[in-house]
Amino acid sequence: MGLDICSGFLVIIEDMKLHRITFFTILSILTLGLTACDNTGDDGIISSWVQAGPNGTTIARVITQRDICPGIRLDGVNVTMNERQAPNDDFPVLVCEIIVPQGTISASVSGRDLKLPVDNPKKLIIIADTGCRLETGDVPQSCNDPEAWPFERIAHTASSFKPDLVVHIGDYLYREDPCPEGDTGCEGSPSGDNYITWDADFFTPANELLRAAPWAFTRGNHEECSRAGMGWFTFLDPNPPFAECQEFTPPYVVDIGIVNLLMLDSSAAEDDSAPDDLVEEYESQIAALENASGDNAWMVTHHPFWGIGEDSGDLFMINETLEAASGNVLGGGINLVLSGHIHLFELLNFIGDRQSQFIIGFSGTELDPPVTSPLAGVEIGGATVSDAVVFNNQFGFVLMELVGDVWEMSIRDVEGDVLLECEVDGAEVICFP
Repeated sequence: MGLDICSGFLVIIEDMKLHRITFFTILSILTLGLTACDNTGDDGIISSWVQAGPNGTTIARVITQRDICPGIRLDGVNVTMNERQAPNDDFPVLVCEIIVPQGTISASVSGRDLKLPVDNPKKLIIIADTGCRLETGDVPQSCNDPEAWPFERIAHTASSFKPDLVVHIGDYLYREDPCPEGDTGCEGSPSGDNYITWDADFFTPANELLRAAPWAFTRGNHEECSRAGMGWFTFLDPNPPFAECQEFTPPYVVDIGIVNLLMLDSSAAEDDSAPDDLVEEYESQIAALENASGDNAWMVTHHPFWGIGEDSGDLFMINETLEAASGNVLGGGINLVLSGHIHLFELLNFIGDRQSQFIIGFSGTELDPPVTSPLAGVEIGGATVSDAVVFNNQFGFVLMELVGDVWEMSIRDVEGDVLLECEVDGAEVICFP
């Protein structure tokens, strides 16, 4: 009998017959799970990455099968990482982290180099809504089909651009419910807020891109406490560990030189209502970010402040909580809003002083129904759309490249081909066919 798990499949050769079983079927059989072989080694490390944190911090993290945290080599000096989360029934892995001192030039774990932030990054990859949708009541996405769920392909393509920073605007885990019996498209897939599902939906497909650059993570509504909140706080939340899941987390700023990224956890914001308690909380957080914005900043948050989708031919508008909390315009030096949540690419420019709204929700999760109605002239939150660009039925990602003081934005498909090019100069966004 021979085994080969490196390709994402288990291949069993027995009596000269070849049987192929999806990798996720094996994961569901083994209670503690297996991990993709290209993620692991004899050191027991499953995944490693670097991420931006509050107050200008840089955080290195690893997931390991060992029972003690590994050492990390910082500028040639070995330092032991700190335990972030001990193994438990749902997450039978050890998560370790360390704050990387400012000015550190090199970092590695078990001989694996970690990508550290660069001053004034000039190349950004932006993605959102990447997991494979398995939710009772919806048609299941074919997680085993890289055409139907192309997140790993997107991560591979994006890594080839050698980015300085990857920004994920939320919604990592979509496999909430089991694959329906008899559905071969998702057969064997894990589900629920546990390590095996996080590995299947994010860590394994994102592995190459996690190694390619540091990341800035935003929390989505799929990571709220009633859904995949424990996984978010176990693996990706940039704050020190909390004793239990938190509905809100503090906003913070990621300084990338010519631009400040204003990181807002809007996971609890309601699309269709504006409860007083939520409005009060987000008013406070938005005001703090406005005060810290500097002269040129982009709001980065999962829920759009102003987003337009279409359902059965009717347009709908979101997000009522953020509209109310912001007063429908953002102050300080905020020039753009970058969001996900609606599963397509959408750019809205407005008449007047309102910021342009980008929606980048097309990076793997089952796409939303197309927007077929013209959006120019549509009013949302008291302002009128001057022009709009929407890509329906198209998976992809956004590449931002700084040329002088201008960000050249290209919207790319799964293979990296250009769908649209834009220039972002301060608050002005101009797109070219």
